[in-house]
Amino acid sequence: MNLFIQPFSLTLTVCVAFLCSLNASAQSKTSQKKYMYLIYHKLSPGLTIQDALPVEREWKRINQAAVDEGKLEGWYMTVKQFTSNPNQTEYDYVTRIVSPEMAIRGASPEAMARIYGDSVQAKMADLQKRDRQTAPVVKMEIWEITDGTFAPKFAPDGSQFMVIERIRRRNPGADYDNVVGQLKKLSEERIKRGNLLGWDFSSLVIPNGSEKGYEFSIAQYVTSLNAVANPILVDTPTPIMPAQAYKQLRSQTAQMFDITRQEVYRFMEYTTRPAN
Repeated sequence: MNLFIQPFSLTLTVCVAFLCSLNASAQSKTSQKKYMYLIYHKLSPGLTIQDALPVEREWKRINQAAVDEGKLEGWYMTVKQFTSNPNQTEYDYVTRIVSPEMAIRGASPEAMARIYGDSVQAKMADLQKRDRQTAPVVKMEIWEITDGTFAPKFAPDGSQFMVIERIRRRNPGADYDNVVGQLKKLSEERIKRGNLLGWDFSSLVIPNGSEKGYEFSIAQYVTSLNAVANPILVDTPTPIMPAQAYKQLRSQTAQMFDITRQEVYRFMEYTTRPAN
């Protein structure tokens, strides 16, 4: 499931790092609010990711039309590689839609007609049915991307990983701006040195509550997990920052945030932004 409203007993069916406005400019803070819809899918018994691909590629085509019209920032199918979730089989992959507003605007009727001709309603009903049969939605979240920094011309591809940390403040209400600012500054330096492709920080909007277990999310975009294991290039003649300073930053971060879940995803399918 992805963009268009589907029957949703568990889900609001619309369509959630996510990616900031990926224009050709160099590293920059998110210029405006962006909202990320995360739609968690669990494959039906006996099915694999390969079975889900035909459905998701059709959603990709529809969402690409909305991206081309400037209504969406992007759509992404990300497949779970690792998780600290005790329930390892809660979901298998996540589709993400990034929008410049909290309301989702889909492709225009004209664009849909170019895709499906005069059979839009019938084709959409069939797609929604196949979606539910292949990989039902088990939960959905809406996030606000509040900060980020990316390499020039960054765009996801199938060789990249997205490392996600879901976090919460150890002391509710504590001011986290200073710690997040330091993490962003480190990420900017890592991008300059080729150790990182992008980084963003998001706040959970819906559903949010003390029972949720997390309130923020930090995402790192890398081509190799080695970049996560060695973020300051400590084994090089010119590390990104002194080891002691990095140790202190890690200590400050751990005092501020508790990591309640960590996951690694690989990009499988995704839309592309029109060339400027």
